[in-house]
Amino acid sequence: MPEPVRYPEVRLNVPTVIASDPEAQRFLLLRQLVEAGLVTPDEASIRRNANIGALLPYSAPPPASGLGRPVALRDIADRLSRLSVPTAGVPASVRQAERDFLMDGLLPAEPSLRTPPARKDSPALATGRRRAEDMARLGLVEHDEFQREMAAIIAAERDLANAPPPPPPPPKKKRPAPKKTVPDGGVPGATREGDTPGGIVPFNPKATLGLHLLSMASPNMTDKAVDALKKEYPELSALEFKAVKTDIPDLGTTYRLIAGPMSGADADTLCRALRGKGQSCAIANF
Repeated sequence: MPEPVRYPEVRLNVPTVIASDPEAQRFLLLRQLVEAGLVTPDEASIRRNANIGALLPYSAPPPASGLGRPVALRDIADRLSRLSVPTAGVPASVRQAERDFLMDGLLPAEPSLRTPPARKDSPALATGRRRAEDMARLGLVEHDEFQREMAAIIAAERDLANAPPPPPPPPKKKRPAPKKTVPDGGVPGATREGDTPGGIVPFNPKATLGLHLLSMASPNMTDKAVDALKKEYPELSALEFKAVKTDIPDLGTTYRLIAGPMSGADADTLCRALRGKGQSCAIANF
């Protein structure tokens, strides 16, 4: 009875501190593969040196891109272990090709694409400092490598502290405030928005004045409107009335019924009195 095949055993114990750090996990597995005799120290050195920037981003060249992706450590270790033992019917060249593929997926010896340089803002440098200390405690970087990384981080922090502050943003251009028309012709309280259907039209207080009492859709309604107003408000009986055509945006053409003529003081007094009785009123030019 043939003896069972014995495959090299790879110890795989991921410390908690790098449980969420796929880059560090790759270097840990490489070290354990060397210990299991599945990777020679020379090969491990080549692959490590080509990607050490993943552990030392401020003192070494950028590593291969993609090392931050999660890696199935146990699957890789088990497959490399099996490939190290000759299998009947499987040529050595086939086993070697698969092995090289797995190793290049773990840490490529000749990266074709590399990650961008590490950021050098305050949060990134603080993270880099803590991570370098973790890598040194785990033995994933040598003491001299750790010292070079810390020196590079300190230099970057000094440069950041001495850098001039960014220029302030350009001031926002102030838009000139739109000129407001004075609907009461400079006489406060003479008109109020909403007092007169069809809106308020500015007037010249130095010209002849009258009272804008209502707005009509057609001048044909003038006589009936005048009779109704005089009947309701006898104080309007002595005044003349005329319909003034006015074009108002969004409303179209209306005809403003204006009573007059009168002085500014009389117009103000009478307009206030009519408003008190519920009649819309605004001072206007007659």
